[in-house]
Amino acid sequence: MKKRLFSLALAAVLAAALAAPASASFTDVAADAWYADAVAYCEHEGLMDGMGDGRFAPDGAVTRAQAVTVLWRLAGAPETEGATVFSDVAANAWYADPVRWAYVAGVANGSGGRFAPDDAVTREQLAAFFFRFSDGTAEAGEAFADEASISAWALDAARWAKASGLMSGVGGGRFDPAGGATRAQLAQTLMNYCENVVAAPELTNELDVMCAPTGIARTSDGALLVTDGYNRLVWRVQDGAGKVFAGAMSVADIYGQPVGGYNDAAPDKSLFASPWAVAPYLDGWAVSDPDNGVVRLVTSKAVKTLNAVKLKRPTGLAADADGNLYIADTDAGVIYRVAADGKSSVVASNLTEPMGLCWQGGALYCAETGAHRIIRLTDGRTELLAGTGDSGFRNGRAETASFSWPQGVAVGPDGTVYVADTANGAIRRIRGGTVDTLLAQREGRALTLCPVSPVGLLVDGGKLYVCDSFARTLFSIPLGN
Repeated sequence: MKKRLFSLALAAVLAAALAAPASASFTDVAADAWYADAVAYCEHEGLMDGMGDGRFAPDGAVTRAQAVTVLWRLAGAPETEGATVFSDVAANAWYADPVRWAYVAGVANGSGGRFAPDDAVTREQLAAFFFRFSDGTAEAGEAFADEASISAWALDAARWAKASGLMSGVGGGRFDPAGGATRAQLAQTLMNYCENVVAAPELTNELDVMCAPTGIARTSDGALLVTDGYNRLVWRVQDGAGKVFAGAMSVADIYGQPVGGYNDAAPDKSLFASPWAVAPYLDGWAVSDPDNGVVRLVTSKAVKTLNAVKLKRPTGLAADADGNLYIADTDAGVIYRVAADGKSSVVASNLTEPMGLCWQGGALYCAETGAHRIIRLTDGRTELLAGTGDSGFRNGRAETASFSWPQGVAVGPDGTVYVADTANGAIRRIRGGTVDTLLAQREGRALTLCPVSPVGLLVDGGKLYVCDSFARTLFSIPLGN
């Protein structure tokens, strides 16, 4: 496992070059086609599927139902309720949920009680859909040569689409509002929207100490506790300033890195080999120390070893409201629960290298690292949340999405599950039965502003805190939509 963890960090660095696949896996999409990158991007992000038999049908016309469906997926495939308001949209139609969502969200309207789902979408309709979806504001600019033929309700959208780089004209300064859109054009429009219109989340550095953070927790007085796998310490962070909470600086190896050790003593005299995760327990904090094969209890007076259960390589920790501590024993493939009285029990077994844990809403969430998936444990039942079991990077429906060695998991108050997709260098989200990417390496974006090897996560105070062990950074992302 130690060698694997090192390879994960290396793989995450290599992931920096993987902005999007260079070509899609469709037989009718040539690698040098102008739309190849866009098709690959939409397949990779789970926004567009093929048409069967390994074909994408790039020249096929896009229907109104297909157009609102890709926007529905881009929105995270939110659940919808109630009957459809359109007479030509059957309740069991494959596009019923997207159409219902588009109507409620104000993205698309019908006419005369009909939606016309099978009609080809026009360019002005497509521009209007994206304009409403983004809450865009039109910018003044050069008028189109055929502006008089653009419907009044679509004029602002057409101007916005041009100014934002979403949709260009068709030549000669014309917009061609009544013209149709092909599937290749829709793919290009989607990629333009994601890369040019949607801004990347703003990242904030939350720690003034250069370290290798892996685990994080919030204290009752508002500070953060952060485990540091490089200096072999636990830091207390207040207003961005770090102060040693537990652990002593040990001797250094030939490369100048502290080697750590194993010493139960006063906090400033104690030694850790590899502090990994931290969670509240009893009158202090439990800290996993995988290289020593133990979990330590840190209080204001001492650091001592918990002996409730024999462990092989403990990593992830979580605590519930009843004072129980959950421990992911990665090499044993087991998750234990240790009660306040020290009695232990097995919560799950036969897992493949479980690591990151999070307790939320009466359930235990786990990043099952070796199986490249995320699971949820509730009342003795194990439920697969997302991941095919194969290493990869694919968004879309939870059952077809893929991760690569995910090591961290956190859950927001709205039920959104955030995943540290470690080897992919990405932060992923699971919501509404779908997976998307909150933040990932993109070609041309500075590495200092991106996740490289994210591990520990914490949702708190409207922010997502990310421990990036390879980038030696603790940063936060504001959580909005």
